[in-house]
Amino acid sequence: GEPRLPDGVALRAFRPGADDAAWLALNARAFAEHPEQGRWTSDDLRVRLAEPWFDPAGFLLAEETSTGRLLGFHWTKVHERPGSARIGEVYVLGVEPTAHGGGLGRALTTAGLAYLRDKRGLDRVMLFVDDSNTGAVALYERLGFARWSAHINYHLG
Repeated sequence: GEPRLPDGVALRAFRPGADDAAWLALNARAFAEHPEQGRWTSDDLRVRLAEPWFDPAGFLLAEETSTGRLLGFHWTKVHERPGSARIGEVYVLGVEPTAHGGGLGRALTTAGLAYLRDKRGLDRVMLFVDDSNTGAVALYERLGFARWSAHINYHLG
């Protein structure tokens, strides 16, 4: 279904250059407990933005409309391998810790899946999630993801 955003929150695409610093700060807060992801630097970000797969339209930001503050994001990725099916990925999804519990993670996930299905024509999406992150595992399972070896895989109907 349609993503139901909390009141006063709007989705927009990432703007390379303009959003880098605010996104890095949000990413550090969202992943404070996950050092590898939480320690991204501007260099780490710049490398990804230069990748052939990078598409700002698939890097969704949730913004507080009254202040312009970033509250969350869903960065999608499309894997294009010659000779095999294209598959989407929930590359990174994060929510500002103070915004937890309001349905923003679910809304962002749903919006990213809709982008991959409707704008990119994909019917399969994968993601990697740490089993110890029980909240994330529960969210993805509620949204219809199923365990698939060490990955979790979703079929967009």
